[in-house]
Amino acid sequence: MSRNVINIFPDELEEFRTKTRERNYLLIDVRQPREYAEGHIPGAQLIPLPEIENRIGELGSEQNLILYCRTGGRSAVAAALIKDIGPRQGMIYNLVGGIAGWEGKELKDIPHLELFPRDMPLAQTLYRAMNMEKGAWLFYRDLAQEYAGTELGDMLKDLGGMEEGHAKSIFTYWSKHRKAPAPESFEALFERLDGKIMEGGKPISAWMARLGKNPDDRKLRLLELACEIEYYAYDLYRGLAKRDADPEAATTYMLLAEQEKAHVRVISKALNQAFGA
Repeated sequence: MSRNVINIFPDELEEFRTKTRERNYLLIDVRQPREYAEGHIPGAQLIPLPEIENRIGELGSEQNLILYCRTGGRSAVAAALIKDIGPRQGMIYNLVGGIAGWEGKELKDIPHLELFPRDMPLAQTLYRAMNMEKGAWLFYRDLAQEYAGTELGDMLKDLGGMEEGHAKSIFTYWSKHRKAPAPESFEALFERLDGKIMEGGKPISAWMARLGKNPDDRKLRLLELACEIEYYAYDLYRGLAKRDADPEAATTYMLLAEQEKAHVRVISKALNQAFGA
């Protein structure tokens, strides 16, 4: 049985736990061990995001799963990965706002991917997608410069390279679906794109603002946001694939979604390396 991931809000979580027997659900904290040790929702089991796919056997297929992280980004990724592994009887819930919301802290607005009208032609959709990849590339480039000479800086540079490579893949599909041959090379087009809107439909400045200024907290926030950014792109392409009646277009979008999922795995491994202890 296929299940969609259901968003559940903090007040709904309390009601759910009151009305549901404990044996019928698992509350899973997908943050890192250090974060869990500093405080977690009572009754939560720790399974860090990078370990989710390898530990799926620990999650009973008939149990409902409620996943959370700090603000909801990593747990949304974990929920999507569990859903994609295979059918299960239980429902999958993602706690909106994460433990921050559960503790009553102010939540940041949640990005929405509404930049691709249903009637937008495939070529135009792919062009806009390339521009979003350029935005992600700029985001990682600027941060790589900030952390130049460090392991984090090298990882951010690699992530930027992945975004450029992904944009090049989209360029190939875009060129194929244009009515006329592409007027310029990928390199020329990528240089010209402004990248003002990133995944999530928000400008780079909005994502940068969410990093905060605290140097002790910034690294975790950065990796968490990177994970969230890639997840929204993955979710976007998967959604476009489901709604497009053209089989060739749907296949194209699913290929792009799988590439974004690979990006998520790279970042989740980086989270584990940086905060695994």
